[in-house]
Amino acid sequence: MLNPSESELDLKAYTGFSEETARAMLRRKLGDGVTGKIFETGKRLAFEDLQNDIGYNQLSSQNRIGALGFASAAGFPIMAKDKVIGVLHLANKTKRQFAPDELQLIESITQAIGVAAENARLFEQVNQKTAELGQMNQDLQEANRAKTEFIAAMSHELRTPLNVIMGNAELTGDSFFGEVNADQKNAMAKIRHHGQFLLKLVNDVLALSRLDAKKMSLELATVNISEIVTHAHSHVEQLNRLKGLDVRWDVESGVPDIVTDPTKLEEILQNLIGNAFKFTPQGHIDVRIRNLREQSRVEFCVADTGIGIEADDMDRIFRAFEQIREAHTGEFNGVGLGLNIVKKYLDLMKGDIHVESHVGEGSSFTFSLPHSVSMDS
Repeated sequence: MLNPSESELDLKAYTGFSEETARAMLRRKLGDGVTGKIFETGKRLAFEDLQNDIGYNQLSSQNRIGALGFASAAGFPIMAKDKVIGVLHLANKTKRQFAPDELQLIESITQAIGVAAENARLFEQVNQKTAELGQMNQDLQEANRAKTEFIAAMSHELRTPLNVIMGNAELTGDSFFGEVNADQKNAMAKIRHHGQFLLKLVNDVLALSRLDAKKMSLELATVNISEIVTHAHSHVEQLNRLKGLDVRWDVESGVPDIVTDPTKLEEILQNLIGNAFKFTPQGHIDVRIRNLREQSRVEFCVADTGIGIEADDMDRIFRAFEQIREAHTGEFNGVGLGLNIVKKYLDLMKGDIHVESHVGEGSSFTFSLPHSVSMDS
């Protein structure tokens, strides 16, 4: 059989002669003789009288087969994908004529050998590739783990100085350290505003790294929807100081308490409401909450009359670091983490979300949560 170098042949199986003779034939060059001719033409060769066969004597000047005491011989190509990969040699110590049915039978045997050899080669390749992919996957997992731990550590370390900067800016702006003029107050307000944006970005990156590392868990508690609405009102008031949008609340009466993670629920609402403000230059924002009794779920909806989302962007908005095209302008800042975190939080909380949007008319994000989520549900 042809070995991987494709310039030498390896003896794979034999019978009918001694081990000493076989050792002398374990490896040989792919030369010009009988074997070389079969490799060149892909055709069988049969010699019924080695001593007197002119064709054999021309091909094999060393008469290797005859030197071993054989009088007749034949060689059959072993094929794989129309390529010769080996030769099956047969020899007899007496002169004999090869009958057509014998030749046909032996050729069918070499075909089976070729198929088996190719399957074995492919199987070995698959095993090798599987091992390589396994190692690559392990390396990638290790690199991803190191990246996640680094991001988490850096995000955690960034929050402390940011809070100090924002706290001192607020104290300075409130004249805690002495009187400041209007320009200085305005500068302190800008520091607080951009510091809050940066702090949210750091918190988002930290949350994303914990989610990717599967270190995020649910902190379940009984949640009163009225309290959630009160906190959302406070968040809206902060966002709406400069914009002055019309924010309309529609909370169904009698919505029951639910068992879920209150912190994550508030963060989901803050992200969706924040996006509504970000992409709504003018108009109104609707926040609706209702009880889906038959489904044992509570539904939350944040709708706006903003710029809307292109159809081509709908599949991208929940991916990390993906944004709609307009978000890359200075008017709509962000890095595309909020909705990705919303989706991952909802997956963790057994929630669902769907989006409806029309360009120039606005968007609505609707999500629902079960009345009670257990850790094993």
